[in-house]
Amino acid sequence: MAARHEGGVGPVDHFRTEHDTLGAVFVPAAACYGAQTQRSVGIFPVSGAQKLSAYPQLIEAMLHVKRAAARTNVAIGALPKDAEAAISAAIDHLLSRPFESDFPIHSFHGGGGIGINMNVNEVLANLANHRGFGAPLGSYAPLHPNDHINLNHSTSDCLSTACHIAARAAWAGLEAELCGLVDDLERFADRSGDQPKLARTCLQDAVDIRAADYFGGVAHNLRQLTQRAQSDASELAAVNLGGNIIGRTDDCDPGFFAQIMDQLNAVLEQAGLEHDLRRADNLFAASQAHDPLQALASSLELIARTLVRFGGDLRLMASGPHAGFGEIRLPEKQPGSSAIPGKINPTIPEYTMQCAMMACGRAATVRMTQDHGELDYNPWQMLVVIALLDMLALLQGGVASLRRNCVQGLELNIQRNTENAQGLGPSLMQLKRKFGYSRASAVAKQAAGDVSIVRAALSEIEEVQ
Repeated sequence: MAARHEGGVGPVDHFRTEHDTLGAVFVPAAACYGAQTQRSVGIFPVSGAQKLSAYPQLIEAMLHVKRAAARTNVAIGALPKDAEAAISAAIDHLLSRPFESDFPIHSFHGGGGIGINMNVNEVLANLANHRGFGAPLGSYAPLHPNDHINLNHSTSDCLSTACHIAARAAWAGLEAELCGLVDDLERFADRSGDQPKLARTCLQDAVDIRAADYFGGVAHNLRQLTQRAQSDASELAAVNLGGNIIGRTDDCDPGFFAQIMDQLNAVLEQAGLEHDLRRADNLFAASQAHDPLQALASSLELIARTLVRFGGDLRLMASGPHAGFGEIRLPEKQPGSSAIPGKINPTIPEYTMQCAMMACGRAATVRMTQDHGELDYNPWQMLVVIALLDMLALLQGGVASLRRNCVQGLELNIQRNTENAQGLGPSLMQLKRKFGYSRASAVAKQAAGDVSIVRAALSEIEEVQ
């Protein structure tokens, strides 16, 4: 029987031995990551959460920062040209294949995000050494994860910058869906023309409006909230790269500090991403709090809550169809009951509401991280960005389904809406407009909910007039 290492994971010959400051670590022989990544895998079991590999936009953002750092280090003479070439080739190789095997750690792993930075550093060092220089995995020569891949920057500024890049990239997808939903709602409002609809306050009959007034109002609210979120996303262009550790610039070469932003924007432009990054006005403030990410999460929560309200409205307006509101018809997408034949549930609005509710939970997580930063550094950056990327993905999926499977096939029940708009509340309001509140109130008391009495009174008073 083959000997097994002390962790009991597998045969010794399937592992290589690496060393870090805490001692020896057994790493799978074919793994591109190293000792510190393996420690993260062992002490942060993925349970009820995702692996880092489930967030490709964040990994890609980290790789963009590392590519820019390598180019800058070559430009200032801190790295030889062949080192940068090997690192860039390693990055290209990573971007051409799935991330699952290379980034196995828990998506949020202790404070500070050291795990993700070292996972990226180790993978790049091993791939660059192996593919660029023919060195065995785990040799870390000629390129070392800390001494070369991490040169002139740290986890703090590299990760924070990557978080901003990833959030902006993810926001672009959600923004497109939100703008599409606004357009869909406005088109539906236009098609509705002057079709009347009964408005309600506190779920009680109120006044008659146009269907276009309601749907146009929802579209306007969503447009305003989308613009607010876009403004917040734009503020993420300010990053702290070069403010190593806690915002101090003394820990990187002055030449690196001067050139890294231009190099990073060039890398982002090459990748087809927004490339207008600028350095934050106060690097120490950027270390102490994640306010720009917090602001975007706050705006996304408002969008989520608006989607919950709108989804609930769709459920109410489509309820019945015979014993409920029955004002609109939703596209039939799946059977709604395992026991009741012919029943169709509003599952698409419900799905969107569930996505939005989950997003609100992530927003609460983001808010909590602000409460628990201390002194010079807020260490909860991984939790912030993972929760924020989850919010963006959840809302994008929820809005996309709502658009294509519900709003684009929405229909008004013209007969029901017309009848409702001629009901008790609108008739009493017509009476009030012509003869005043007191007189209308007296008729309302006499009618006791019978609209025919109100209409008769209205006709009688008009004849007298």
